[in-house]
Amino acid sequence: MPKRAACPVLLVHGILGQRHLYWNLFRRRLEQDGFQVEEVSLPYSLLGDIRIAAERLSAKVEGVAKEGRVDLVCHSAGGIVARYYLKFLGGAKRVRHIVFLGSPHQGTYFSYVLPVLRIAAQVRPGAELLRELGEDVPDGVKATNFWSPVDGVIIPAQNSILRHPGARNVKVPWMHHWGFLLSPTIHKQVVHALRDGK
Repeated sequence: MPKRAACPVLLVHGILGQRHLYWNLFRRRLEQDGFQVEEVSLPYSLLGDIRIAAERLSAKVEGVAKEGRVDLVCHSAGGIVARYYLKFLGGAKRVRHIVFLGSPHQGTYFSYVLPVLRIAAQVRPGAELLRELGEDVPDGVKATNFWSPVDGVIIPAQNSILRHPGARNVKVPWMHHWGFLLSPTIHKQVVHALRDGK
């Protein structure tokens, strides 16, 4: 039986995240590796406002963390939700390590495919919300960022690089945006990052 990890891990989905489907394989693998795992269900399947979604994330973390801390694993726009929570809603005191999988840190031109969605306007390159966020990760929170040059949803792909000096960026070749959720290689690297705190 794998040793139980010190911090609970919360999985933060991207657009169209559905509970028990989006993270199904990833969650099962983490639990088999001894992690206590919770999924965060964001409002309107994350088709609405990132700020409102960040409030839901905050409530979930408070319910799970009690007086301790958690680790976050975030896919796609879920990473922007988590960064808003860290910077503006006091999340830095509750989060030990944040892992990003294909998050649009500088926005994505793919968002123009979904022009009527509130979140699409918030993750366009140069959007006001992204300017508010900057590239900051609060002191005391470790950050590991996985990105792929062939992501296919983050356009251009380099916009998924987190340009904060303390962040560890891991370039993953030949990984499509949805492959982050399925790849056993990515899973192993995430586990290594969470256990080492690097």
